[in-house]
Amino acid sequence: MVMITLYGIEETVLLTLFGKREIETIQKKINGRKLKQTEKNYLSRSIRKKVITAYRLANTTLLQDLQKRTENDTYIEYNLNKYGYKTFILQKITAKKCSIEELIIDILIKFPKARYIEAIPIILLKNQFNPWKLLDLASQYGCKNKIGYLLETADILHKIKGENKKLLIYLEQNKEEGETFLIDGDKLFLEKTSPLRVRKWNLLGRFFDEDFKKLAEVYL
Repeated sequence: MVMITLYGIEETVLLTLFGKREIETIQKKINGRKLKQTEKNYLSRSIRKKVITAYRLANTTLLQDLQKRTENDTYIEYNLNKYGYKTFILQKITAKKCSIEELIIDILIKFPKARYIEAIPIILLKNQFNPWKLLDLASQYGCKNKIGYLLETADILHKIKGENKKLLIYLEQNKEEGETFLIDGDKLFLEKTSPLRVRKWNLLGRFFDEDFKKLAEVYL
């Protein structure tokens, strides 16, 4: 049995993308041989689309991204528990402890899950934190509006004072331009359904004051 090779790629590799008949059709086409109608159909309906998609993907970082180690959010759960926001953990875990400011930024940037974001106003109220360190990190990672919204949420739940209040006022007066997602989603849908207070901070996301207040009844 003769194995087909196209552009230095062996048939066994080609078969991960194309069917046997498709490979034979490609070989006939590049060798200038006349194609049957069924082979022309293969070419127009399937082969070209696959080649175009493969070409476009080859010019992206998809492979590198797929090979990256997935970060584990265990340390998020661990630190939320340490800062007084008890999450449902089936087994005892240990992980690196991080500052509350770093924890908040990691949630917003690396693990923006709704249940983690909802915890932020609670831990802001239950713990002392450095508001200017938080501002510095938020500026570095482009999430000042998110911090402003969540700090305002904390203020609604229980009035904040001192330097924390100064930070909130500063963020209100210095909002970042352009809309960003609290959690990725359908932009058109979120533009219609995000609460006004969320939109006020140039954000999109379905987070509601009533839900934060229910959490406060449990944790504060």
